[in-house]
Amino acid sequence: MPQEIKVKVSMHSQKCRKEVMKIVSKLSGVDEVSVDLQKEMLVVIGDVDPVCIATSLRKKRKVANIVSVGPYKKKEKEGNKSVALPIMYYNTPSYDGYGRFIYGYPPTRDGGGCNIL
Repeated sequence: MPQEIKVKVSMHSQKCRKEVMKIVSKLSGVDEVSVDLQKEMLVVIGDVDPVCIATSLRKKRKVANIVSVGPYKKKEKEGNKSVALPIMYYNTPSYDGYGRFIYGYPPTRDGGGCNIL
């Protein structure tokens, strides 16, 4: 069962971030790795031992403290929600300017299409 492991790691630059990602991604059982440089937080999702993550980071001279370990809960994407589009009716009568109502498609204003009938 995959776990969500949060580890506080001392990182100061993008180089440190890249090094941490490289160290953790080599471990077996890791599904996802994400690093927040501002909060100095590493989030690992997978079937891996949290102590193994901390010791592998400490071997590379990184200060690593395990913050939390818990079951991974999949977050649903918001992109799957259906979006309601406005309905456009083209069969409503339109006024042609000469006192007549035309039923069908409204006249085009872009000048496209055939002008000779």
